[in-house]
Parts: sequence; C-alpha cells; structure tokens
Amino acid sequence: MMASDTDNDEKKKAPGVIQQFATLIQVMSVIVASVLSVWSFNEARKKEAEARILEVQKFNTERADEIRRQRVEAAKPFLEIRQQKYMEAIKVAGILANPGDHTPQELKEAEKRFSQLYWAELSLVEAKEVESSMWNMARTLDKYAEPTKEQKAALALAHALRDSLIKSWEVDEQHVGAVNK
Repeated sequence: MMASDTDNDEKKKAPGVIQQFATLIQVMSVIVASVLSVWSFNEARKKEAEARILEVQKFNTERADEIRRQRVEAAKPFLEIRQQKYMEAIKVAGILANPGDHTPQELKEAEKRFSQLYWAELSLVEAKEVESSMWNMARTLDKYAEPTKEQKAALALAHALRDSLIKSWEVDEQHVGAVNK
C-alpha cells in the first residue's frame, strides 16, 4: 500500500504542479503583455514628441527664412538709393579724375555735383568704405580741407536721416553693410 500511496500522492501532486505552472505562465504572460504595452505606449509618445520637435524646427526655420526675406525686402529701397548715388558718384569721380578729357564747364558741374553728393546725398546711404574713399577723392580736389559749419550740419543731417531710414525700414548691417554712425 505504500507504493500505491506514493503513486497516488504523485498523481495528486502532478495536477497541482501543472496548475501552478499554468498559473505562472498566465502571470508571466500578463507581465510580458503589460511591459510590451508600456513600452509600445512610450515608443509612440517618443515618436510623437520627435514629430512635434521636427514640426517646431520646421516652423522655426520657415519663420527665420521669412524674416530674412522681409529684411532683404526692407533693405531694397535703401539699396536702390545707394546704387543710384554710387553710380552718380563714380560718374562724377570719372570726370574729375580725367580733367583733360572734359571742358571747364563739365569739370565745374562735376565738382558741384561731387560736393552735393559728398556733403549730403551720398552720406545718406554710403558704407564706411565708400565714405573714406569719397573723403580721399575730396582731399585731391583741395576744396574740402576745412568744412564749413553748413557742410558739417548737412553731413550730420544726412547721417541722422540715414539712421532714421535704417531704423524705420528695419534694415540691418547684414544687408546694407556697415555705415558710419
């Protein structure tokens, strides 16, 4: 009877072990499913966050491009005036640099126009490099060694107007170059 009691005990234990093993597998399945669920949820949130970051970066890039375009557009009137005055200055300088090729009247008109550009109009838009080159040209004419109070006032007015235009048009030096202030 002893052998059969042992067999019966083992037969009774076998369903219990199988039941425990089945329960363990169910618990493990629930744990694995929960972990996979949390991981999947976190991955989805991570991808959403990355997508939002990309959207924000795209928006910021587009906004920066738009601001650059607006600044370039704002600089256009200033640059058009500058180009016009630069062309006038170079034409006048060409006449003054070659006095033998021009009549006395042409030279007189060129000197007058140079003076107008030098003391007012060009000072409104010129870059630092152009200002120093205009000053060098003026020195060669021996007429601008000591400016009059009117000339100084005209120069100051031109610079004040330039600063006002730059400010009101929101023009930055990146688009127009450095200007004397």
